[in-house]
Amino acid sequence: MAKITDVARLAGVSPSTVSHVLNGKRPISQATRERVMAAIEKLDYTPNANARALKSDRTGIIGFFAADITEIFVTEIIRGVESVIVPAGDHLLLVSGAEFENRLLGALSFLQSRQIDGIIISYGISQERQDADLLLPDVPLVTINRDLNPHIPSIMPDNYQGGYDAARHLAESGCRTVAIIAGPEDRPASSLRLRGFQEAAARFDLDVRPGGVVHGPFTFGGGRQGMKALIASSVRYDGVFCANDYIAAGAMTAAQAAGIVIPDELKVVGFDDREFSSFWPVPITTFTQPLFSMGQLAARYLHEYIVSGESIPRQTILSSTLVVRESSG
Repeated sequence: MAKITDVARLAGVSPSTVSHVLNGKRPISQATRERVMAAIEKLDYTPNANARALKSDRTGIIGFFAADITEIFVTEIIRGVESVIVPAGDHLLLVSGAEFENRLLGALSFLQSRQIDGIIISYGISQERQDADLLLPDVPLVTINRDLNPHIPSIMPDNYQGGYDAARHLAESGCRTVAIIAGPEDRPASSLRLRGFQEAAARFDLDVRPGGVVHGPFTFGGGRQGMKALIASSVRYDGVFCANDYIAAGAMTAAQAAGIVIPDELKVVGFDDREFSSFWPVPITTFTQPLFSMGQLAARYLHEYIVSGESIPRQTILSSTLVVRESSG
């Protein structure tokens, strides 16, 4: 049986455009309308009754869940979401993980009880992976910064490329013996950044010793302990990639306490471009993520899902941008 996504693909339009042709609620050019109707006829498409009910029962409220909605990392994503939904006449209902002891399923149940049209889940560093099979099946969902389930649309930063570019930058900055404080071993972002870093290190002839890969939490303390472990190994590292800026700040603090001069003796690269990174005592070279664009895409994907009644399984990966500051010279 043909789906609305099949019609959209054949007609060369979005699923929401197909829906607008069918319900007549928005103006569509005659040429586009004819392409859509031709595709419908060719595929023998019949609109899904549940999808029609979903559209007619819309409340115009979009739920948004994050561990901490006051964090700058999240507020920029929210700005992106609002830039799409507000012009469309919708409203955003924000829910913080603090209200539910960071229990995702409890927060989703709360949002569903408020008769929202769909939910955007924005993951932060403190959230643990949830069982994707337990996510509410009847509510349109889109995730940011975490790929939960192949059937749920997601927007991700390019963690692999970030790790690769970090190693390349250290090589271009004159480093030869480098290390990485990679974050928790069980986190996908950690694994991808580590893999990208290691592959680039091999390509650019950087020396990564067996003890030069350290794992720990995405925290200031994790970075400090990771750097202490690197210093205790007696290997003289001249560059280190930290899997986020909290780790970088902790690592730099430990290095300076040991008398290591940054960036003359040790160059440091972080990730995420957190709000403190530009005014840390030695400003941190890092990668800024396209947070506003992530929010925009999430809102657009969710709107298409809500309008069509069908999810389009896709993972969109957006590139991060290297911001060079004093920590790497």
